[in-house]
Amino acid sequence: MSLQTPRVLPSHLHAFHPSSSGGGPRPSTQTVRLLGTVTALRGETATITCGNHGDVTLLLKPDSHLQMGKLVEVVGKVTELDGGQVSWRIFEHVQHRKQGRKKSLTWTYFLQGLGLRVLGSIDWGNPANCDYKIYEYVVDATHRHKEIFYDAGY
Repeated sequence: MSLQTPRVLPSHLHAFHPSSSGGGPRPSTQTVRLLGTVTALRGETATITCGNHGDVTLLLKPDSHLQMGKLVEVVGKVTELDGGQVSWRIFEHVQHRKQGRKKSLTWTYFLQGLGLRVLGSIDWGNPANCDYKIYEYVVDATHRHKEIFYDAGY
């Protein structure tokens, strides 16, 4: 059997954490795939922004070669991080009748400080050349129809 690496969004990370306890069956793997744009590089860590789904902190391998602004698919193990975060940017556009102004609000939620310990990464190039919505559909399909994509252990 090969290593199963389900594609996920940041909101799925908690389900793949080793100490996850949701009351129901949990995936037997904690290794996942995540697509995002590299938005920060800080020594042994990086941050990727996953479309409109938020940011994920990565613990890099010494031989990791991520580049700022590039779209990457990361294969990694879900891990708890000191100060790690997953954040969502929720934009609320309010149209004022007289002024015609819009305002944006951003909220950040901290979820157990989860992130990924990078096992490998694939450079997908320029984020402008990728429709992230398609990736969201693929993630949804693979989670909805697990029996097609994964062995029974998932």
